[in-house]
Amino acid sequence: MKKFYAIIFLSFFALSCTKEDKGDITEVEIDLTACFTVSTDTLVIGESLQLTNCSKDAVIFSYDFGNNEISNQESPSVTYEEGGSYTITLVVYDDQKHSKTISKTIFVETPVESYYLFPEIPLGYNALPLEMGIDPLNGNIFYLEKTEDLVNLTVPKFYYKELGTNLIPSSNYIADQQFNTENAYVNFLGNGNKNIHFSRTLPELYGSQEITLNNNWALTSTLSSATKYLYGYLKEGVNFIFFGTQKDNGTYKAVIEKRNANGDAFDVQFKTIGSNNALLADMIKTTNGYIAFGATFDKNIILPFITNYSPVLVFFDTNFAITKTVELSNSVLGTHITEANHLNGAYHLIQLSNGNLATYGNGELNITDSDGNFIKTHYFNVNNKTQAIISLGDSFIISTGDGYLRKFDPTGTEIKKLNYKGNFTPEILEINNNLFIVAGYRTKDTILNIAELPVVKIFYGAVDKDLNLISVESIFN
Repeated sequence: MKKFYAIIFLSFFALSCTKEDKGDITEVEIDLTACFTVSTDTLVIGESLQLTNCSKDAVIFSYDFGNNEISNQESPSVTYEEGGSYTITLVVYDDQKHSKTISKTIFVETPVESYYLFPEIPLGYNALPLEMGIDPLNGNIFYLEKTEDLVNLTVPKFYYKELGTNLIPSSNYIADQQFNTENAYVNFLGNGNKNIHFSRTLPELYGSQEITLNNNWALTSTLSSATKYLYGYLKEGVNFIFFGTQKDNGTYKAVIEKRNANGDAFDVQFKTIGSNNALLADMIKTTNGYIAFGATFDKNIILPFITNYSPVLVFFDTNFAITKTVELSNSVLGTHITEANHLNGAYHLIQLSNGNLATYGNGELNITDSDGNFIKTHYFNVNNKTQAIISLGDSFIISTGDGYLRKFDPTGTEIKKLNYKGNFTPEILEINNNLFIVAGYRTKDTILNIAELPVVKIFYGAVDKDLNLISVESIFN
């Protein structure tokens, strides 16, 4: 009981002391507050950032912009010359010299254009990249360009552009465009010639054009077809395995064409895939044979010229006998593909380190396991078919027509994207453990200082494998 009374006494004493102490202190209420707003929390280099003061009872203002600049204006503006995160701090004082402080962080983006190189293209000209790769003879980067004079309306022309160590393109004329073209590629023959293929389509016509040039860029042969469209090839020893579609007894069938080192066909194999017309658009070699990405469809003589389009995976043994066909039944393209021109573009098939397969064409990305069983699908846009994909082993990156590079994990889950502002990217090359692109982008040319003409121009760009922009020159050093 004695302990209990002692505790009560001490508690009463403490409360009494507190009241007496408070009575001796003169409290001063301060209404001063520090406050400011920013016109944006994300801006680009050179863009003006406006700060607006909203402090209360402040008479003196001291801003530190985080870039070694200060200001005593009430509502100043600032422009940043370097990208990065900046913390802006405001200290305000009232007329009694009391102070309050507030900070905000903003982010300054470096314009993506500052990382790129822009080859010179005349005003009023479209310049669209259709293919990109590395010349196996000299190791230089090349790309195929379709150039179109939109002012004088001349026939579009194809050029072979090659980048030397100074990244200034050399240019060689190849051919005039005959029909609509959104796909092209180069086959480097064993005799040193270049065999260049262009798509050749109208809504009701489906074919291709081949141009063969020697080392001096002299034309050695031209072959145009209204019944055959070869989408690409694989190198097989000294020979080549071409794949595509070809008309046979009124039906377009998937076709495999074997050619020798000089580009001469010595074996043509038609493949029946389902009961419809069919095509093989890309192919990879595996330990057990081959896998192709293709499609089946119905071909009509009136609109819609293409119906019942269905993308497929076709599995072959080492002798190109079909062992299995898997329809990618989750596709949405059946309602989008309505003419042969919609089959005129870039198609891609890759295999990741875990065995999963990714197909990409007509704006649709499909991910399956190694047997073709569905995992995930994404549909981006069918209106821009010149797009790329590259495998990074345990992940992959694609370009999309809305101006993004997108990175995915092996299950097809997007893990990062970069607004690189390109709209047409046929391929992505890995160079010195980084990625290089030749991309077309939409812009406008001012003609005679009076008219703005929508055009497509080209830039060279580079990123690391985590989609961070890097300077183009840095990957070649």
